[in-house]
Amino acid sequence: MRILRLGPLGITTHRRTFAVGLALLALLAALLLFALSAGKADIGVLDSLRAAVGIPVGAPADFIVGQVRAPRALTAVLVGAMLGLSGAILQSLTRNPLASPDFIGISMGAGTGAVLTIWLVTASSLWVTAAAAAAGALATAALILALSWRRRGIVPLRLILAGIAVGFVAQATTQYLLTRMDVHDAGNALAWLVGTTTGRTWTHVTVAAIVMAVLAPIVLWNARALRTMEMGEDTARGLGIAVGPARATLAVCSVLLAAGAVAVTGPVGFIALVAPALALRVTRNAGATLIPSALMGATLLLAADQLAQQMPATLQFPVGIFTAVVGAPYLLWLVWRASRGGPA
Repeated sequence: MRILRLGPLGITTHRRTFAVGLALLALLAALLLFALSAGKADIGVLDSLRAAVGIPVGAPADFIVGQVRAPRALTAVLVGAMLGLSGAILQSLTRNPLASPDFIGISMGAGTGAVLTIWLVTASSLWVTAAAAAAGALATAALILALSWRRRGIVPLRLILAGIAVGFVAQATTQYLLTRMDVHDAGNALAWLVGTTTGRTWTHVTVAAIVMAVLAPIVLWNARALRTMEMGEDTARGLGIAVGPARATLAVCSVLLAAGAVAVTGPVGFIALVAPALALRVTRNAGATLIPSALMGATLLLAADQLAQQMPATLQFPVGIFTAVVGAPYLLWLVWRASRGGPA
């Protein structure tokens, strides 16, 4: 077991978890280099790195890497990390492997808030869209919690069912708003709603980085409380954990992480569902693995984005569609395992 410290912040991690984290970092770095250098215009790795950090290397590398590939790749990394972290928190709080922001309707609520802003505010900025997505996600989460709450707390099955129901309502609201929009705005909103990293700029990277920089330290600060609550609320209280405030803080952080991801790329499905489960399997931990989940989410989304880009031109499609196609079989397998009484 290792204890990593950064000032007052301490993170306890097992050796295997530490090794898995390093391996995921190495894989993520390799994927980033590939994303910067590979494509229709092959650019050397060193030139790609220089162009990515703003060192002039000449046309067309300065534009292709500095303005197209680098922001797109970094957006995928940050959004994937946000979704992985959000999913890990939700699954730990509810003790349910199906509790992810896209599956229980939170991402749909964020999408509804963003589309409403696009409809009401002409030429709305990304910051306004992000705020609207956060408001939509928080309102959706509050409604889901209200519907699933009982005297002894959240009922996991009711949470899933309420999330699915509220998600359908949010989706129907979004579709209605699309019918009321100008054709041009509706087309842009539809392209965004499938989940895409295409056309992302440094502004999108900045928004995602700020959301991650603000929320990730709060989540890590409460990581011990999250792990302790997995042993039961009474045990957590006995160990000095303020269960109510810690749970509320983590839940809000999870919702805001998902909302930030939706604001930047649109709803990208299954990353928040799959990344925490894969992180648990490779680390073999009994509880939430926050940092590996974030790294797994970043790696999965960047890999999916690169695979989508490498498809023939006639078959290329947004990364949100690609993750849905790949993630759906995993969900079916998860349900099959649960029906046979095996661990999810």
